[in-house]
Amino acid sequence: MRCPLCKGKMVKGKTHLPYEMGEQEILVVRDVPALLCEQCGESFVEIEVVRRVEKLLATAQRDGVTFGFIKYREAA
Repeated sequence: MRCPLCKGKMVKGKTHLPYEMGEQEILVVRDVPALLCEQCGESFVEIEVVRRVEKLLATAQRDGVTFGFIKYREAA
């Protein structure tokens, strides 16, 4: 796969995804599997992974978490 921005080579890696859930709610999902561009650093997360991340965020929000870090591998 080539990067949609610069056409560089995409390789498997991990990224961090920050989310603002409301005015005062910030969650960061760490070490999310992604494809990373070797040239520009752009990341691409597959839809299956995004769906898991959305479930993790919904659970954290339901549990009343307003600020924190979630490790993808342990939580997914």
